[in-house]
Amino acid sequence: MKDAIVATSEHYNIYYIYTNYRDRPKYVKIMNRYLGFFRASISAQFTATLLTLSKVLDKNTKNNRISMYSLLESARKHELIEPSKLQKIEDDLNGTNEMFLKLQVLRNNQFAHLGNLDSKKAFKIAGISPNDLKKLIDLSIDILQSIYHAYDRGDFPFDYHSNKDTYSLLNDLLRNK
Repeated sequence: MKDAIVATSEHYNIYYIYTNYRDRPKYVKIMNRYLGFFRASISAQFTATLLTLSKVLDKNTKNNRISMYSLLESARKHELIEPSKLQKIEDDLNGTNEMFLKLQVLRNNQFAHLGNLDSKKAFKIAGISPNDLKKLIDLSIDILQSIYHAYDRGDFPFDYHSNKDTYSLLNDLLRNK
């Protein structure tokens, strides 16, 4: 689960660096120079963000699906977490339901069903923004940290090498144009 949440966060961070209004003007010329690569990379990072985040928050615990819900179901079944702590974590996770439903609309309109909408239109139809995706990722991280604490595992580190590495790549390309 930790790997899935870290991957989700890393994919989002790269997508954000490529597309946010503060960084994009600095790098747009070099990104246009390597348009095929960056167009594919932006799409891949966005797709990976949606798919991994959907997997992490999926309520369907059948068929051995890996999600926070299945993790909590297993913790309850094997009595790994004190019931009051488990209930608090479940309440926090259930608090993501409204945003998760919007994420599903976005995922379905962008990739799974209709497929040909541009991302701005898909975000509008879903009623969610890229910032909402970040909030959902951060909530997922917080919830997983709560699970670790309840299970007496302490904190786990989140190394965001993708930020540093993505900026390094873009700056190297700028210097060596």
